[in-house]
Amino acid sequence: MLRSLSLCLILMLLISACSGPRQAKPTTYPSAHSSVQDPIQYPTQYPGKPKSLALQPRSSELQIKSHWEMSYFDEPVFNSKVAVLEAGSKDNPSIILIHGLGNLGMKDWFTVIPELEQNYHVIAMDLPGFGLSSSAKGRFLPTNYADVIAAISEQYASGKTIAIGHSMGGAVALRYTELYQNRVNQLILVDVAGLLEKSAFIKHIASFEKGEKLSTPMKILIEGVNDISSSLIETGTKSTFISDFLQENDHAWDFVVSDSANMNAALSLVEEDFNEAINQVLVPVNIIWGEKDNVAPLRTGKVLNKKLRNAQLQVISGAGHVPMKSHHKEFMGYLTDALNNNKSQIIKQQLSLVKAGINQGLLTCLKERGKTYTGYYEKIVIESCDQIQLLNVTTNNLIITGSVVEIENLTYENDDHWMEFNGSEVTITNADIAGHIPMLLNGSSVYMAGVSFKSTGDAVMIGMGSRVSASFCDIESPSYSGIVHGAFHRSHEPLMKSKAGQ
Repeated sequence: MLRSLSLCLILMLLISACSGPRQAKPTTYPSAHSSVQDPIQYPTQYPGKPKSLALQPRSSELQIKSHWEMSYFDEPVFNSKVAVLEAGSKDNPSIILIHGLGNLGMKDWFTVIPELEQNYHVIAMDLPGFGLSSSAKGRFLPTNYADVIAAISEQYASGKTIAIGHSMGGAVALRYTELYQNRVNQLILVDVAGLLEKSAFIKHIASFEKGEKLSTPMKILIEGVNDISSSLIETGTKSTFISDFLQENDHAWDFVVSDSANMNAALSLVEEDFNEAINQVLVPVNIIWGEKDNVAPLRTGKVLNKKLRNAQLQVISGAGHVPMKSHHKEFMGYLTDALNNNKSQIIKQQLSLVKAGINQGLLTCLKERGKTYTGYYEKIVIESCDQIQLLNVTTNNLIITGSVVEIENLTYENDDHWMEFNGSEVTITNADIAGHIPMLLNGSSVYMAGVSFKSTGDAVMIGMGSRVSASFCDIESPSYSGIVHGAFHRSHEPLMKSKAGQ
């Protein structure tokens, strides 16, 4: 336990050092507050002591427009006061903007609101614990935040809304749409963080750090991320040991997150399971993603595009985690297309490949590095290779040995042979795999997301000890049928067993 607390303290100090001085949350409020407050001056009449964080910033893009309305709402989930912004005519369709991690809160959307308010009634807020909203007790789970959004929507919006969420706010928007689908017309997700299984999420961040020579503050600055804590707190989930300990120990949780909304929200985010949300959301979904996002991997957007029933993905070339700032013109173009349902500008990615084109026979990759292969091959053999990509590949036989390989959009079907990974690290994003026992792992690490198995035997067999991270995967087999989402360490057994055998 002492070791656990020490690690937690180190994580707290890291975030504190990189986030700048914390601002004290006000604890006293005027007694005459109703459910929705009359518009107030922003921020000088904030209940209690004004926060220096709320002072009008020098940057014009972060300043409150004189015609925007600000009010405070008594939300019923955490029993806290939420700062709510409204812009545009209330006779227009309502858009709800949900921010991600970071001290700026709703200000992340301030470059977007001026264009949206011309045709929409825009509602933005600082989630409980963030920005100008008061501090709140409890776990900042996306489900809890979704209930807050529902209360705000009921009070401020008329009719169904369009929900737009960025980063953590995207996860909240997804959960809100799942739980309150009758109140949502359309869902727009922007660089959603925290949906992948924890170890895959951690691996993505670590890969950027190892390959990037710039300091973390400089990387954040270049990519336009306005709050260092937004990225570093995500990185803080690198130790699943820490997060697991915190989830199981309420006293440790309160001690670590009591003065950090970012920490509370980040650690709460990675513990929620969104598989049911993915399966149940039926409204149109538009996904916008920065190609170079070093916080939320692009593969998350690609998996969402495959798994959501009515989704379309648009990738902004060269953009990072906050594309509405770093690539504002491109972002607004895609957002406008999404709002106008302009499908000619947003192409649904083909994910289930068929055997088409020329059969290229045998592909042998031996001691190669940085190669990319596409197309239909009868058999693929990769040995002692590094940074190999298989992109849009169909094959009947796949053997990978002592290699690091990324696979995207794979179709594999073979009842007589399994694909075999030996002493390798393999990342698979979106695949349809079928066979008797279609996959065998020996001493390998496999990161799967958006992979569907159909098998007449066990879908994945483990020989020598292997680790598997599965995000939004599913298996249909005699021994197990259902969702696969989690981290597994297996040896000489199937990846998934029937409930009777577990």
